[in-house]
Amino acid sequence: MATEAVHPLVTNTRHVWFPHSADPGAINPAVIIARRQFQLGEAMVDEILFNTGSQRNPQYLASPFAKVEEVGELYELVRPTGEQQPYPLFDDLAKAGCSAYYARRLTNFAGLLQKIGLSTMRAGGLDPARLADLRWSLDLFTLRLDTVMENIAKETLARCYVGVDPGRRVCDGMISRGAIVSDEAVVWFSDLRGFTTIGETLDEAGLVTSLNDYFDAVVPAIYAQGGEVLKYIGDAVLAVFPYRAHPDPGSACRAALDAARNGTQMLKRINARRSDAGQPLLRHGVGLASGTFSYGNIGARERLDFTAIGSTVNLASRIEGLTKEAGRTVLCTGDVGQQSGLEMTSVGSFTLKGIAQPVELFTPA
Repeated sequence: MATEAVHPLVTNTRHVWFPHSADPGAINPAVIIARRQFQLGEAMVDEILFNTGSQRNPQYLASPFAKVEEVGELYELVRPTGEQQPYPLFDDLAKAGCSAYYARRLTNFAGLLQKIGLSTMRAGGLDPARLADLRWSLDLFTLRLDTVMENIAKETLARCYVGVDPGRRVCDGMISRGAIVSDEAVVWFSDLRGFTTIGETLDEAGLVTSLNDYFDAVVPAIYAQGGEVLKYIGDAVLAVFPYRAHPDPGSACRAALDAARNGTQMLKRINARRSDAGQPLLRHGVGLASGTFSYGNIGARERLDFTAIGSTVNLASRIEGLTKEAGRTVLCTGDVGQQSGLEMTSVGSFTLKGIAQPVELFTPA
């Protein structure tokens, strides 16, 4: 079964069911994002997530799925092993003892293109009565499949646009205005330096490319350390490293500092490419603070936003704003540095807007 996906990276998914463990066959690695197999009793399922190039892959264009996408339905006998087959796939089906193949484009009410192919070992293939029963069964199957796919699309969109944990909460029904939850975490706030000036030298496409380059540097580093991006604010990133996602608060602090280091190193590698292309270099500052924060649905009745609020969020933002003045890429509060167990260097005490007492800030040694 193949289905279009609502996902920024995955264009199509394909699942093949085998009655027992088997070699699932080779696929052009250039069109694969991920591939894995699952055991279901004696059966095996081969799952592939395809990128945008999969629909142009010669292997796909020579398959019965490409044909059924065009004509809607296909029924063919599988010829004995060694004889000329109408599709390369049928060589494998013949070796497996299959006698016929049926494929159909399914009806999807969400507008996603879905196709299913079924092979049989029944001698002589499928007679007209069995084909009629099969069509009727697939109509019923489509009703169930539509529900599953709509749920997957909803969860994917929520995860991509709101975040993993907020997306899960939204899908679980946390959609009322004023619905707020509290959590403990290291809060990350990072921002590109001089982006306004950079924007004066680039067109809109160049601005978007620059933003994506920056997010490609820091966001994977955040996720790799168990963090979660809650929001993009222009050229800024608001993220959290929840204590509950780590063995202890110290681990969350180390994870945030490691993400800041790794993201900065990745940004240097991206800048090397940008320099070769004559593009302006990107530099950022990262502010880290730990404590309690709240997030949930805030806004007007007609337009809600799932966002984070609280003194810890404000503190992280204020700290990031001092990175340029202090001449440091990463600054954090004393509790983040102390709990991390890493060697830290004090850069002095600063008066932060909206915070009564001066705050001593640290940077990794």
